[in-house]
Amino acid sequence: MRRVLFVQDDPGSREHLQANLRLLRDQMDIHVASSEQTARQQQWDSWEAIIADLDHNASRQVITRAKEEFPEVVRIGLTRKLSPRMWELRLVHQFVRTPWNPDELQVAVERACRLKDLLGDELICRTVGELGELPSIPSVYQQLTARLRDPDVSLHEIAGIIEKDAALSAKLLQLVNSTLFRTASEIATVKTAASYLGLEVIKNLVLSVELFRAFDGAGKLPGFSLEELQAHYQLTMAITRFLPLPRDLFDSALVAALLHDIGILLLAWKTPGRFAKFVECSRRQQRPLHLVEEELWGITHAEIGAYLLGLWGFPDVITEAVAYHHTPARVPHCAFDVTAAVYVADLLAHECEAATAPSRALACSPVDLDFLRQLGVDGHYEGWKALALQQAAARAPAACSRPA
Repeated sequence: MRRVLFVQDDPGSREHLQANLRLLRDQMDIHVASSEQTARQQQWDSWEAIIADLDHNASRQVITRAKEEFPEVVRIGLTRKLSPRMWELRLVHQFVRTPWNPDELQVAVERACRLKDLLGDELICRTVGELGELPSIPSVYQQLTARLRDPDVSLHEIAGIIEKDAALSAKLLQLVNSTLFRTASEIATVKTAASYLGLEVIKNLVLSVELFRAFDGAGKLPGFSLEELQAHYQLTMAITRFLPLPRDLFDSALVAALLHDIGILLLAWKTPGRFAKFVECSRRQQRPLHLVEEELWGITHAEIGAYLLGLWGFPDVITEAVAYHHTPARVPHCAFDVTAAVYVADLLAHECEAATAPSRALACSPVDLDFLRQLGVDGHYEGWKALALQQAAARAPAACSRPA
């Protein structure tokens, strides 16, 4: 049973809170405290999770202190906002909108705790430690993220940061003018690209380009192509765009789609011999790569990628989607969310690649219809598949196969 500390600032809401929490007493060991009481709490690390209302300054201070002094404790933020700001995404592990219901809160706590347990698994930590020095988060992406926290930042300033790197600018413009975005006319400057696509999309494209530059040595293995992997990322992002996500989750889903197989990049770069063995075994046995990895190694590229994103400080909503993009049913769900969307988009991209380039495609997992049925979207899958095939056809021959 999870031990949870619930911080409640408003004494007038305590009665209502206690009534809701009664429904959770069988699933969680819950203690309710005021912010003043919590500030005097000396044993925060005895709690698995702390829940606080981010719309109240005192509660926000408590959860900020918890992050600084007890970063291993899961932090759940309650808020009325439809779209949390980036600093809030980094402050807490999961968000629950108020007014909240017990089922949503329980799912948020359980998913955050499971992700923490997964990324703290001894085998994963030991395996990542054996990989040696890990890459740093791309520098230009860091600069863009920092400047985009300012609501008054200008297109000119953002373009200036990117244009300092001529090779990055050229690759970005090549990507913007590709079939991925179907621009009416050729876009010649970074500023025009940012104006046309929006700053968040440009930031994500910069991340894509910089990632593949950082892992430039990971493309010379039998059965593995860096270009095909990048084409898969782009197709997965394109499919994610038409899935039925709430507006406030859309940007996180695109970033997660972009990063979902970053663990493959890391393994191909750091352990080329082992990775080549996995790819060869996957082809010979016609089994998905992640199942081969799990059988021969005990973990998969999904967990490795999520671990790296955790080190880079990405929000849990993105890290979780990467960790479970092959196995979303391992965590509870209340609705079609980022993890579910990346699972569907990745699976559809694999199916499209198998249809358009069967000689190069590796086996992919069958769709988990029970999982989709649980979310009430199983009847949409074939329609999504038809749209995905259109996306793949528009990108041919770029949208070809890569490791599953």
